Amino acid sequence: MADSKIKLTKADRFKAFLRSYFLLASFNYERMQNGGVAYTLIPAIKKLYQTKEERAAALKRHLEFFNTQPFMANRLIQGEFSSLMFG
Repeated sequence: MADSKIKLTKADRFKAFLRSYFLLASFNYERMQNGGVAYTLIPAIKKLYQTKEERAAALKRHLEFFNTQPFMANRLIQGEFSSLMFG
């Protein structure tokens, strides 16, 4: 992971919030909303991980099964931001 001094800003969280509106754009019956979650987290992953391999591994982790009520997704994604920042 990148240097621990890198922090996600309020602007980064706002970008994720805007991207979260596309959460159901790639809905599928195998992994539900995983594509939307991965799309939402891309700005944070780009900022927190330096190498292409680290970024690919992080995206792959977030392409697992994810399903929730869409109105609750923002809260869950913000929690995921915290776990990305603090390990």
